[in-house]
Amino acid sequence: MTLLDLLRSAWAIQPERLLEIQSIYDTHLRGDKIDIPAIEARLGRPLASEQQEYRIREGGVAVLSIEGVLAPKANLFMRVSGGASTQLLTKQVESAIADPRVRGLILQVDSGGGSALGVPELSDTIYELAAVKPIVTVTDGVMASGAYWLGSASNAVYGSGTTVQVGSIGVVMTHNYTPNASGSQTTEITAGRYKRMATSAKPLDEEASAYLQQMVDHIYAVFVDAVAVNRGVSVEAVLEHMADGRIFIGQQAVDAGLLDGFMTVDQVADRMAANPAEFATRRKA
Repeated sequence: MTLLDLLRSAWAIQPERLLEIQSIYDTHLRGDKIDIPAIEARLGRPLASEQQEYRIREGGVAVLSIEGVLAPKANLFMRVSGGASTQLLTKQVESAIADPRVRGLILQVDSGGGSALGVPELSDTIYELAAVKPIVTVTDGVMASGAYWLGSASNAVYGSGTTVQVGSIGVVMTHNYTPNASGSQTTEITAGRYKRMATSAKPLDEEASAYLQQMVDHIYAVFVDAVAVNRGVSVEAVLEHMADGRIFIGQQAVDAGLLDGFMTVDQVADRMAANPAEFATRRKA
């Protein structure tokens, strides 16, 4: 899959974040140099493309950081925006649970989500392995969209404080029609009714728009179903209280059932080290 294919697929991310990623890709296509130092200055931190590995704290508690844009594989966006590969994260979760030194795992999340590709598989892995050893998610910043999809799969979900941002359960897809500057346009000849219905070589017509809407609605349904299973509630409850695309802040997220309360990574780690069984049972919203 190319970066362009990835951009045209469905994303479980905050919409404004997807627009920022697309602008990075546009700059890359134009051949303009991306000003890495300027981006680092704006973010207030250095950029890095290496993937985080879990670290084991005293007491046998592993901590795995999940930060930035989620994508199936490491790519250009991660170099510029920071991020994590769902494929590599899956391997890290599996390794941590199989590690005899590890008594439990904390997912430390600060992410606005990312591509929907790979997130369901990672979520399923977390859900299944949380029955083997305790897995708890803690967000100390943002846990939105696809990041909440995977975070909700752990046995418990906490915010580090009352200003954390959680939710944005929804799916977004964009379609760009931008004829080049010379005024020429691309003509495509295809076979199969839906083969290139949503091509960027022409504006969306009503049927093509409905086709893309159906794709987004399907992934949204899968997302909602997963949250319902992960949080132990009905699909109707998720739709009514959690999944209208809003961001919930602090206590709002607890009241909606997205969070189980407030604890820092250190607090969870101390309690898990003292008594892993405390987090062995899945919390219900």
